[in-house]
Amino acid sequence: MNKMISTNRTSIVPAIFKGLAGAIFIFAVLTAISYQNDLPVDGKLVIGFPWEFYSEGTGYNLERDEYASFQHFKLFALICNIVFSAFVSALLFLLYRVIPFRKRK
Repeated sequence: MNKMISTNRTSIVPAIFKGLAGAIFIFAVLTAISYQNDLPVDGKLVIGFPWEFYSEGTGYNLERDEYASFQHFKLFALICNIVFSAFVSALLFLLYRVIPFRKRK
């Protein structure tokens, strides 16, 4: 009646959480590094690496003689950035397993 769960099935859950945490960390680092807030200079704010998923800005339009502003959010670019971060995270985990950092006895 009571069957034991094999250890192979329970060991996949920490691996998934480790991969998810790694992808979130890589995404946060890449987004923080690529953050460009030039609103006081040229009136543009850009967030996202390698694809820009949020931009906002203001500027003066000479033809209309007024200030114009814009705000863009691209969901597809955000999803692509998250997938890119997951790929980089998986690549780093694989490199960590392949390259021997520890001394073998």
